[in-house]
Formats: sequence, structure tokens, C-alpha cells
Amino acid sequence: MYMYKDLGFRPIEREDLDALKELHNDQSTFLNLATIHMVDDDDQEAWWEIQKSKKGDERYSLIRQNTDKEELIGRLRIVNIDNANRNCEVGLDILPHLRGQGLGKKSYYMVLEYLFMHQNMNMVYLKAADYNPEAIGLYEKVGFRHTGYLKDFLYRHGKYWNYLIMCITKDEYLS
Repeated sequence: MYMYKDLGFRPIEREDLDALKELHNDQSTFLNLATIHMVDDDDQEAWWEIQKSKKGDERYSLIRQNTDKEELIGRLRIVNIDNANRNCEVGLDILPHLRGQGLGKKSYYMVLEYLFMHQNMNMVYLKAADYNPEAIGLYEKVGFRHTGYLKDFLYRHGKYWNYLIMCITKDEYLS
């Protein structure tokens, strides 16, 4: 497990699957993902089995350590890992009832520390729907900057939206 203050991430365990399925199936989560689909127990189990052997994509459970117990707070994706060019894509989702408490911001600080200071990444990027100003504001607060977009990439709420590309380099992180 990787720890940063009272937050951490670890491999997804079987006991996390129900909560992660509920997180994925929450409308406020899946409408902000690239593909809209809900999952049942069998889908979630099959997804978990595939993730354990996938190379270049890593999925983790986000946890908060409370005294002697850990609490699942969400999930983390480190995907499209390019070790030759030292970059990767990140994303995370916080359980709906825990949003608005600063856990997303703190989780991104943790992930950036891990990737830049321990995995020797040079650039980390993410994608954000331009109809999600709350998420964009969070990403800007932790240091991500707009570098481009995929035009009319997502169809939501009856129209097409851009998928913003936001990046941070190791030099920017360190400054």
C-alpha cells in the first residue's frame, strides 16, 4: 500500500467490489467517464479478473486510514503507462457520499507524488469533460494545465462536448 498522510491506495480486493460497482453505477460517476455503461455483479467480477493481469493499466482502491482501520473512499486509475517516454494518464473517483471534503484534491497530490517521485514519470495527463467545471477547477488547483482537447468527443445531455486534455510535468510539479 502507498500512503500519503492519512490516504493511500492499494490493489483492489474482492471485498471492495460491491462498493466500487455502486460507485461506477452512480450517475454522477458514469456520466463523466468516456463510455456510459452500468455493471452488475458478474460484470464487476469479470472486470476485476481482467484488471489483475492487464499490463500498462493499473487500478487501485483509494483508502483513508482511520486510527487502526481503513475506509474505502474511491478508485484510482493509472492507465496508458508509457515507460519509454515516462508518461501516463490518471483518473480517480471518490464515493458520492464522501465528495466535497477535499479527498479528491488530496488524492491527486498523493498520486502525483507517487508518479513523479517514485515512478520517475516526466508527464502525467488526464481528460475532463468541458461540462464538468468542478472537476476542471480541482485539476487546476493541483497543477494540471489545459494543453488541448478532443473536439465533440462526448455525447451527454443531448449534445456533443469537448474532452479537455490537461497535463502536468515533473518540473511543474517540483516548482
